[in-house]
Amino acid sequence: MDWKPLAFTVPMLFVIFQALSKTLPKTVSSFLVNAYASVAALVVMLLLYFLTSQKGSAPHGKSLWTALAIGVLIGLGNFGIIKAYSLGAPQAIFTAMFYVTLIVYGVLFGLIVWHEHLRTIQVFGIVLAAVGVFLAAYFRNR
Repeated sequence: MDWKPLAFTVPMLFVIFQALSKTLPKTVSSFLVNAYASVAALVVMLLLYFLTSQKGSAPHGKSLWTALAIGVLIGLGNFGIIKAYSLGAPQAIFTAMFYVTLIVYGVLFGLIVWHEHLRTIQVFGIVLAAVGVFLAAYFRNR
């Protein structure tokens, strides 16, 4: 299986979950909804592990702490998204800024931490993305 179709289709899942979150009544705690969603994600991931795994070992030692740190980062990231929306962030602008920034940070990590290399066309794409975020933010405030 090739990873490229997933790179284009999986973000739609996140867009759908953000759209669904906007349908919740204001009286429902966003943090509690996120906790319920996290429990549902736990069940899904465990099922997928048992259905698709080649019986890899469970994380232990340093790997366990790394897995738990990832969970803390996901929880804090979700808090940031929920907080941004509760402060009135428009979904279209926030999503555009968030995901482009996510890509830029990911590219920087790849370059600095993993010593990956970029082609000219990729650099051009990063520049276009940065200009797009700037324009979206600039014209949003006008």
